[in-house]
Amino acid sequence: MASIVKRTNTAGDITAYQVRWREGGTRGAPGQSETFDDEPAAEVFRDAVNEAGQHWPPGWVKGEGYITPERQDEDRYRFRNYATRIINERTGIEEHYRKACLGELEKWIFPTFGECDVRSVEHFSSDTIRPWVRRLETTLVRRGGMPDGSPKMKPMSPKTIRNLHGLLSGILREAVRSEPPLRTRNPCELTRLPRSDDDGEGDGEDIEFLTPQEVEGLISCMNQRQDQLLATVAYGTGMRWGELTALAPMCVITEGGHRKIRVRRAWKKDGDGGYYIGKPKTKKSRRSVRISATVDQAVIELSAGLDHDGLFFVGDQGQRLHYSTFHNRWQRAVKRAKAEGLLPPQKNPTPHDLRHSHASALISAGHGLTYVQRRLGHESIKTTSDTYGHLLPEADDDAMLTIETALTGQRPQLRRVAG
Repeated sequence: MASIVKRTNTAGDITAYQVRWREGGTRGAPGQSETFDDEPAAEVFRDAVNEAGQHWPPGWVKGEGYITPERQDEDRYRFRNYATRIINERTGIEEHYRKACLGELEKWIFPTFGECDVRSVEHFSSDTIRPWVRRLETTLVRRGGMPDGSPKMKPMSPKTIRNLHGLLSGILREAVRSEPPLRTRNPCELTRLPRSDDDGEGDGEDIEFLTPQEVEGLISCMNQRQDQLLATVAYGTGMRWGELTALAPMCVITEGGHRKIRVRRAWKKDGDGGYYIGKPKTKKSRRSVRISATVDQAVIELSAGLDHDGLFFVGDQGQRLHYSTFHNRWQRAVKRAKAEGLLPPQKNPTPHDLRHSHASALISAGHGLTYVQRRLGHESIKTTSDTYGHLLPEADDDAMLTIETALTGQRPQLRRVAG
């Protein structure tokens, strides 16, 4: 049952009356409380809690009291409350993505639209959304780090802006589809967004394409054998980090006389700061990747002494290999490779660039985009096309010859490329 506790100051004077109870009246349930200036008001509220079965009385808002239906509508349709409810009730998404959406709302959208009414054509219109997008375009965010360890600050990428705009648009779309509709249209559909290549970096990511010789040089500068094997498999397959670090002997098969890696699992975020092994990110990510003799030798070496489901790549304590752990050792190898002249000083590759370089090597040799798309597990061939427009330096030779012969009045000689 709810009870009243008198609050006093250091002099022993009563300063307030606090009603306390446990939600639902169950032992161990969360404690609840409401504070009043006078005892009669506290008694009325205590009785209301008891009548409600040890729950908050219907229509009561903590710290404010009973609110009118009009006020309830204001709270319900305040964008902060409406958007939070929509994301929390959304089905078919993973928990880490749900939490990411809530975090993006809190950081980038609520400061502008949080207290607006989702139904209002004045609060949500082209005239309010355009300035918000413009502010995002001029916002500096951390994108990488400098050699001295300080953060590298750059304007928010077009891709990030599109994602944030899409999050806002999706919530307003729900308001349009509501029964009955809360809005007649979605003003986000009228917004002109920055092109994904406006920053000159494709999807907003700095990509370093490494030649096979540079990859070999980097691997030779790694001190740990596991790191050398990881880099070999990463470059030889083009797999993502979460897929690579979930590999085990059970993933390697022989099919049609060829050795392959079945990509059927990857590390996933669980939404509470942890990880678990689940399915890769999309349907097309679940694929079989044929491996070369060198990659097969690396896999055989990694499999030695492991159980069927033992991980190839682990941390010092046998746990999941964190990207940051490997990245630190990778950076040391990059520094040594530059010092030994095995890597140009202007290149600053990341481990993910092994995936990019794998694709680049295939494309430069004339392999078609469709083959590369399937091998990398891209959901759309547009992603493959947009990301890998650059090829290895030697792939430009024929193009330069064509241009030069045309400029000098000669008939260009074209070489047919498989594709």
